Amino acid sequence: MGGRGRNAALTATLLTATLLVVAACSDGEQAGPDPTADDTTNDTTNEVTPSTVQPPATSPPTDPPTTVSATTEPATTTTTVPFVPPTRTRLVATGPEEVVFDWTDDRCEDANIPDIAARAFRDAAGTVHLTIGHWNTYVMSGPSLGEIASDCSAPVLSSPFDPDPSTFADSWWIGSPYTVDGQTVYAVVHNEYRGDTHDAARPGQCPSDQRLPCLDTSFVMTVSTDGGRTFAPIAEPPGHLIATLPYPYLDDSVPSGIRQPSNVIDGGDGFFYLFGNVSDQPDERQWVCAMRTDDLADPGAWRYWDGDGFDGVWLDPYRDAVTGTEKCAPLADAELGGSVQESIVFDERLGRFVMVGISADVVTYDDEWGVYYSTSENLVDWTLRELLIELPAGNAVADPDNELVHAYPALIDPDSSSLSFGTSDGELYLYISRFNAGGNSLDRDLLRFPIAVEEYVVEPAVWTFDDGALGGWFADNHLTDLEVVDGVLTTTSTGDDPWFLSGPILVPSVYDQLRIRMRVSAGDDEIGQVFWITSADGEYSESKSLTFDVDGSGEWVDHVIPVGQVAGWADDITALRIDPAESSGRTIEIDSIEIVHDG
Repeated sequence: MGGRGRNAALTATLLTATLLVVAACSDGEQAGPDPTADDTTNDTTNEVTPSTVQPPATSPPTDPPTTVSATTEPATTTTTVPFVPPTRTRLVATGPEEVVFDWTDDRCEDANIPDIAARAFRDAAGTVHLTIGHWNTYVMSGPSLGEIASDCSAPVLSSPFDPDPSTFADSWWIGSPYTVDGQTVYAVVHNEYRGDTHDAARPGQCPSDQRLPCLDTSFVMTVSTDGGRTFAPIAEPPGHLIATLPYPYLDDSVPSGIRQPSNVIDGGDGFFYLFGNVSDQPDERQWVCAMRTDDLADPGAWRYWDGDGFDGVWLDPYRDAVTGTEKCAPLADAELGGSVQESIVFDERLGRFVMVGISADVVTYDDEWGVYYSTSENLVDWTLRELLIELPAGNAVADPDNELVHAYPALIDPDSSSLSFGTSDGELYLYISRFNAGGNSLDRDLLRFPIAVEEYVVEPAVWTFDDGALGGWFADNHLTDLEVVDGVLTTTSTGDDPWFLSGPILVPSVYDQLRIRMRVSAGDDEIGQVFWITSADGEYSESKSLTFDVDGSGEWVDHVIPVGQVAGWADDITALRIDPAESSGRTIEIDSIEIVHDG
């Protein structure tokens, strides 16, 4: 148990090429168990009181686990104050979808499609422009975001399709227009080098003749000096390069590079911030990358997050000496899931930055695909992502090349005081592209959903397993795989230090009592232990743990564990580890796990 504890890695790798705060209770929450539902002829209650908390029987830790000592105090008259459940705020959809751009009626050419997250900005005259990005980027314009129409006079940016990968000037998508005066508009551009399209200039390149294995992506800077009517590279290529991975183009590998830039956001600290999705060689591992600059006019001024600060310098693999290690560190990997990075606003009601992306359920990673959001006070530390809208997206769609799928979410508040729409007031819209017939079709519309900040009551966390789901729990040491049998979580210890872990959770520490209804096969009484991680301390430790007696009678026992009496039970609880026994060969059955308020 204690001395042999270790951290559980709770991260996920999302393997889609283009494409995520959970509710306070874990997935699979239900009402508490019916005490008459089991055969409980000899049920007992094992409440861990101050006088019954015991240290581990074996393997004493270097840092002793917390114990709670009994004290004797004079009797006093007290007034019971009713417990008021905590409340918090979250983003919710408040209405149905609206069609902003209908490809059938609004396109300027067949390839005029919403193929990257939509962005908005106002020019100096007050006209609003919404970019519909593809290799020819058109805009929709009008007096407000509710009164825009396609401007088909000409694309504001057309791709140069240069076959030389070292110029970073092949296929261009405007990803991040930003202006402070409405006249000069900087725009970060998603550059795709498409090795499969340059056979005439580079014969023999990309033998597979397929897009993704021969794709390399990067960010470059363009600028408009006419209020966004036309954009051009801010410097002669490759002087416009902002960011790329430290590898030259590689044929028939995996899609690699940095892609899908967020909008540029003013951090309020003298810096402009940008986020992207990294797809790294050789196995296409993905993560969120953060970078910032204090000078949008200088592409070389951007510095990436290296894990400790914004000190990383982007290098050009064709002109600089590179080792292959000069790349940004994963940002809040468990919280953002590798792909919550496509759009960001500072919401004034929340008093926090909000970022969205396409992701999956934070526990199972294989269901509840849709748009997820996360919040931050400093643009580095992010909350665990929470589902905003469940939509057909990612791996939830069996055949995304031919079936309806959603991608490229963006948060935009039509009433934003920012010329670049970087702020919101608690009421805004989620813009998102809908591929009506999958990626093989150009029939794609741009939708928007009204979104608002709402207050809600945070309920206790309860897992009853009645639906047959594991609820995010998984065996991590000296246990057979967990399974649910007739509404009971079941496993068997295979060594003398068994434990299992929760998935990511977010439970306020005012819920200060852990209740485990458990049956352990007949044998000696043993000592169990529970560990936890908090939002302020991301490591399991003995100072954040508590032991409890495990009854060896083979009967159902309600273990009531006063975790709130431990100083380390504080802030938000974000994960649990439960050590249910301390010997091999014990069958462990758990009917319910609850985190509730004592009293």
